Amino acid sequence: MRNVLIISTSPRKNGNTQTLCEQFEKGAKEQGHNVNLIRIMDKKIGFCRACGACIRNGGTCILKDDMAEIIALFQKADVVVFATPVYFYGVSAQMKTFIDRMYPIWQHLGSKEVYYIVAAGLGIDIIEKSLGDITGFVEHFEHYEIKGRLYAPNTMDAGKVKEQPVMEEAYNMGKNI
Repeated sequence: MRNVLIISTSPRKNGNTQTLCEQFEKGAKEQGHNVNLIRIMDKKIGFCRACGACIRNGGTCILKDDMAEIIALFQKADVVVFATPVYFYGVSAQMKTFIDRMYPIWQHLGSKEVYYIVAAGLGIDIIEKSLGDITGFVEHFEHYEIKGRLYAPNTMDAGKVKEQPVMEEAYNMGKNI
């Protein structure tokens, strides 16, 4: 059994990214894995203040919000799924906030298997151009292996992924971790 953490940064509860996360979760749970699906929009998470206190005090952020719980789940995870819609050629603000708030442990991110789930209103070329923030973050892990990338291009309207084979791909990706 693996510990799986899905970080969903879709602002829409029924958005394409969130829907794909739920399919991934379903497949992983059916295989007996311990899965935590965190929807960042449901959490109270402040912006990093760049104060550096976390570095001076051993990795604890001065902000008292839900990020400490998420960091604890991240540290226990064997598998991490980064899921974001693409807005204006970049990851969502929620994903960027999550990445920034991981700063307290940036030198101790551990070893993880990594999956990407990305939905966009435009094509795959735009998705690939948008992943710099996530890629840079993952490259700071002590060891990582990108095990899968699931892209849902041309899915502007919420629910559009339900009409596409990417739904089954998300389920199978979760099932096969």
